[in-house]
Amino acid sequence: MSEEIIAFQGELMLLQWAESSTRGRTVTFLLDNDAESHPFRDFTIKSGKRAGQRFMCVLVQLDEDEQPVKQQMRLSQLAFLYCRDPEFWYWASERSFDKVDSEETAKKWMLQMLNMESRSEIDQSADNQQRFVMLVKIPYEQYRASLNNPL
Repeated sequence: MSEEIIAFQGELMLLQWAESSTRGRTVTFLLDNDAESHPFRDFTIKSGKRAGQRFMCVLVQLDEDEQPVKQQMRLSQLAFLYCRDPEFWYWASERSFDKVDSEETAKKWMLQMLNMESRSEIDQSADNQQRFVMLVKIPYEQYRASLNNPL
């Protein structure tokens, strides 16, 4: 990636995060003071001086040794990935009265199996996590393992 398209590159410290019905999900970071001027100073809209530009970012948490911290994937994230996988669609179709042939139909099938309204509910209680593991994760992982090690 060329330096010309990088708006900011540096280390940040997370100060706070928030979630509200009016402002949505927000985060506040502390930037290094090494630069002569604020790195986002030129990113205000000329008329009205309002921010609103879009940026792409990748954040990696660092440990005391400046090494990336491995993050554990939440079960709801795994459920999301399963629903995007055509191999999962085939597996779910074998267990459904309806054809599972898209991300949307996989999501619908999974939520029906789990008796939930949203995949985010999976992470909300130990019972929901166990239900996902027993009804979806373990059987699907066993199916995938059988594909790699046919009898």
